Amino acid sequence: MQRFHADKTETFTNGAIGWRSSSEFDCLGPFAKVQNCPIKGTDLRLTCYATSHADTYFSVPAVTRHRGQRIKGYFAVEDGACVFVPMSSQRSKLPMLATN
Repeated sequence: MQRFHADKTETFTNGAIGWRSSSEFDCLGPFAKVQNCPIKGTDLRLTCYATSHADTYFSVPAVTRHRGQRIKGYFAVEDGACVFVPMSSQRSKLPMLATN
């Protein structure tokens, strides 16, 4: 699933470990691969991968796997830390937290 070269790490404040390219032309930042990435709306922490360069200023398209199923979404930064946000059409593949 990994699409971008990643050889340098950066740890986010939430414990996620972002991987980036050491190239001087790296425009993706520490989102090529993110280990221990929290999945928004769940208690899960999975390894997620960027699938493309940022499509907006605020998000990077990404993908992860859970129980053999591919889950599409995007990386977002919340309170200075990376979070994987699954697309609404993909949420049925995840054990979502109950909302009160």
